[in-house]
Amino acid sequence: MIALSLTLSGCSWLTDEDTAPRQRVKLLCAEPRLDNSFKFHTRAKEYLTSYYKTRKESELFFAWYASEDSDYMARTIRKCWDKRNKHYHAVKNMMRKNDILQKVIVQNMRHDSHTQISELFLDDYRKIFVRDIQ
Repeated sequence: MIALSLTLSGCSWLTDEDTAPRQRVKLLCAEPRLDNSFKFHTRAKEYLTSYYKTRKESELFFAWYASEDSDYMARTIRKCWDKRNKHYHAVKNMMRKNDILQKVIVQNMRHDSHTQISELFLDDYRKIFVRDIQ
């Protein structure tokens, strides 16, 4: 009917393909977000490893933020239309891993007591931990 009325009105250049309803392609949502969550988690572990090598506290903060980004990406999967049981279990696993990683990061961050000790024994502390004071 539409093609007939368009042909009669002078629009004969339209084909059946142009008047057919277009199918919407649903993009995958859960898999890429889960992959990004794993990548952020891996990056957080690399920053923590780098901290152990260099003793730069900035590496701990980078590790913390990468771990937080991993948590965020894992939590956004619940909004995806293509989530499955395996995604649910992968998210729980990722959240557990990030929780443990964040505990390790916090244990390595300086607390007020560490700062006070390092100020009291700064000369001795420098001899022992050369790289730690920057």
